Amino acid sequence: VEPNALNKTGKSKMFDLPILTNEVCTELLESHEKDLEGFSVTSETLNKYISSDQLKKLGKEIGDQDEDGDYSLVDLLKVGSKNIALGPGCYGAVINTLMNQTEKPFTVVMDEFNCYFEPGHYFHGEYDPEVKNSIPLNKITLFQPFLDAVGVERKDDGTIYNKEAVPMKRGSIVVGTSENHAVKRNVTSALHDAIEKGGCNIVDVPQYSSTEVEHVLANFEIIGIGRLRFDRGATVMNSQEVKYLRMVSGGVGQRLLD
Repeated sequence: VEPNALNKTGKSKMFDLPILTNEVCTELLESHEKDLEGFSVTSETLNKYISSDQLKKLGKEIGDQDEDGDYSLVDLLKVGSKNIALGPGCYGAVINTLMNQTEKPFTVVMDEFNCYFEPGHYFHGEYDPEVKNSIPLNKITLFQPFLDAVGVERKDDGTIYNKEAVPMKRGSIVVGTSENHAVKRNVTSALHDAIEKGGCNIVDVPQYSSTEVEHVLANFEIIGIGRLRFDRGATVMNSQEVKYLRMVSGGVGQRLLD
């Protein structure tokens, strides 16, 4: 974790995860390059995320800007996927542009959202000189735009509270919480309360029933997943085995697949 290049001070100071940001830029390119063609980042937006020194380096990496002085999203992601120093700024400018455009709808999905509100794993002396408090994820540029869109934050004392959300102009965000990880129950409950107060829709996804587990396993066998490909129906025809699989998976889809 590194201090953001714009070197904000005090409570507004931000931090970067350069290597993870490079990976995200690479994945965005691999999955959505065609979707992002035709979009560009204005110089005004770039100045919010990239310092003047970095802008000079960016110009050398990409070359000439277009007639309006803008850079294409695809070009920025290409630089962000290879250049560790420029990656966080390119990523921030791209995400800001996507969240404020009105041409193309898109959805962001964040799983295990309650894990984001446990004590973090990133520490830095510029956030806490005694390095006792971890940097909250809303202070890390990789996560900040999406946490702002939901409108919840975590204080150093662990309190989860609402703040004014910064929604996407033509997009949506879906977050999932579960008890698959060792997150305190009071953290998950406080997060649910904060999200509900913020006006978000909450949908409860129940565990599979006994009948649903049987149907899912039958589906897995037809598809030929794992050992079901070779056991000639021995698993799905064994009622005790099916009950055991439901028990150890807790009726949770991903665990059952695993």
